[in-house]
Amino acid sequence: MLSAFIRTAKLFRSPKLATTWATEFIDDQLATPRHRRHADYYGKRKFPIDEAISHATGVDIATVGNHLNNLPNFLLHPNRTSGMKINWSATSELAAITYSLVRLLKPELVVETGVGAGVSSWTILSAMEENRTGNLISIDLPTPNTRLLPDVGYLVPKELRHRWDFQKGPSKTLLPQILDQVIEIDMFQHDSRHSYSNQLYEYLTAWPFIRSGGILISDDVNNDALYEASLIWNREPYIIGQSKDFPIGIVGKL
Repeated sequence: MLSAFIRTAKLFRSPKLATTWATEFIDDQLATPRHRRHADYYGKRKFPIDEAISHATGVDIATVGNHLNNLPNFLLHPNRTSGMKINWSATSELAAITYSLVRLLKPELVVETGVGAGVSSWTILSAMEENRTGNLISIDLPTPNTRLLPDVGYLVPKELRHRWDFQKGPSKTLLPQILDQVIEIDMFQHDSRHSYSNQLYEYLTAWPFIRSGGILISDDVNNDALYEASLIWNREPYIIGQSKDFPIGIVGKL
């Protein structure tokens, strides 16, 4: 307990960073519960992984299934590194979805928010390496829990980092700056703070930059943000259950 307090105190020596963490925590814990009126809608939009990906991308289900059945060994190995088992690391379902989408769509540029230990980043970069094309831009804040997470993205192998641009800071500052610079992206994945306001902000900020035929992925669909954003886009999300409380959502862009 004392060591955790010391680690947190060291991180919060930065007033700007401390303010960001505190604001997001308050938003997550106090404001988000008031924006959970459409759980039934998400329940009605639940699909198996292969069907959801096929519907969202227009790729036939057999081709989708082929990629889902050929995931890289680091996602399947029974003795996976402990960093892949941290509570906030990507689940096996999210990793399988992300890997399959990258292999299917062969994106030139993916932007993700939320890195943690780097399971999703590792997955995306691995799929890109197999495709022999693509680059990933990741945005994340450092975490106070340095015992379980010695460094953001520490799981990403060195041999894959030539495709990776990791930028440290809040998504509300960095995401619009990055998108304005790159003009167009093929995929956007949200896995940062799962509060209503942060999710809605990231969805609406990223969507105009996603190319036609691209896709948006969101971990932890736990409030009305994806429902409201989908109404604005005149699109319907495909919802996929996973091995934790809240599901994954994917939305394809026409």
